[in-house]
Amino acid sequence: MGGSIAEQEFDTYAEAQAAYGRHLLGLHRRDGAGCCRDCGRPHPCGERTRAGLLIAHFEDWTS
Repeated sequence: MGGSIAEQEFDTYAEAQAAYGRHLLGLHRRDGAGCCRDCGRPHPCGERTRAGLLIAHFEDWTS
């Protein structure tokens, strides 16, 4: 335990995290009233912000 993650495993993890971020972006879009279509909070909601951060962080490792 405490060893580094193998490169291939990390690449798989990074791709999954970036894909999850893209999925969240698709769900948490703005409606006509300026609120999130999925959760109803003011846009951009926390989940949409989190999605952008996931993509920004992990996209560098995806192919």
